[in-house]
Amino acid sequence: MLSPQQTDVRSIVADFLSRRFPAFAGRPIDDATALLAGGAIDSLGILDLTAFLTEQFEIEVSDDDFDPDNFETFGRLIAFVERKRT
Repeated sequence: MLSPQQTDVRSIVADFLSRRFPAFAGRPIDDATALLAGGAIDSLGILDLTAFLTEQFEIEVSDDDFDPDNFETFGRLIAFVERKRT
């Protein structure tokens, strides 16, 4: 079961993706939603996303964190944010 804090992270990030990236507007976003496939988020978009995550969740993102595995799907992105928050 998800904690309220995890639910907040999911809803905050899903809302940002829906507002910032047209590929996600009006679509449900779940753990399996691909973020990088098909160019939904490009390299500049990853920079925007990481800037948002660092501000919103007060996490530090290092060069090593720019591993495509961390951004491949919504579920992996949320897991990455949760790891960085602990």
